[in-house]
Amino acid sequence: MSLSTPRGLPTLGFGPSSRRATSISAWFAGRIEPVTTAVNRLFVLLCGFEIIPRTISTRGRGERILISVPITAYLLDTDHGWILFDAGLDEANLRDPARLATNFLLKGWDPPPVVQDHHEMEPQLKHIGIGFEDISAVILSHLHADHSGHIKRLGHADLYVQRREMEHAMSSVAGPAWFARDYDLPGLRWHLLDGDHRLMPGIDLLATPGHTPGHMSALLELPETGMVLLAGDVGDLMENFDEEILPGEASDDAEALASIRRINRLVEETDTTLMLTHDPNLLLGLRLAPDYYG
Repeated sequence: MSLSTPRGLPTLGFGPSSRRATSISAWFAGRIEPVTTAVNRLFVLLCGFEIIPRTISTRGRGERILISVPITAYLLDTDHGWILFDAGLDEANLRDPARLATNFLLKGWDPPPVVQDHHEMEPQLKHIGIGFEDISAVILSHLHADHSGHIKRLGHADLYVQRREMEHAMSSVAGPAWFARDYDLPGLRWHLLDGDHRLMPGIDLLATPGHTPGHMSALLELPETGMVLLAGDVGDLMENFDEEILPGEASDDAEALASIRRINRLVEETDTTLMLTHDPNLLLGLRLAPDYYG
């Protein structure tokens, strides 16, 4: 495994653009400055569903209730190439009976996720007109199995993850939701981040730990939609943010609550659209690929 600290994107040179965005670093400094955005379109990829106790999403609420939550990933069309936010779930772990038993059933992940043919990432990319080989970079909110599944098909791409997340994922204390076979692979082009990071104009990566030790979100600027925040699993449901309810699974409760509040503050003060990975109600109002947000 090849690890490096990011120093920009040497393979994704910044080009000129006439679009305007808002700098997150300027927002943190208490001022608004126009900058160029390199993001053209945002595609929502629906990659399957998980059937889980409600308490997995909302701490202490609905332990006897099962809910079906979506698994979503996001694809960005930028001036510097195609960028994927999260890598979905590897459906091959469900199709093969031995892998299904080893990775899910014997770990207590039962019922296992549901990934139908039209949920698979490859055909969704094909409908957009690209393949895995066209993706030049991947942003990983964290390394749980429903976010890391297709890393193995992206060995040519730059992979961005928080250092704390990688250290935990590679340790002996990583729990059953981390599938090392997804990411502990030779030759991958890892870039380890320490906190917030400007990936390119219009894409700011934000450290939002708590659900996992190195969870990360992405703040985007789109030419027509405006600012969009991909919050990953900071909270599965809008309820987590509206009522500041902790996720059922958290590596650190104080960090998890701080991340929820950080996102709430950002959304409120900058008129940002919040998009989550697992909210079934939010999903009903989203444009799904091959439709997109511009």
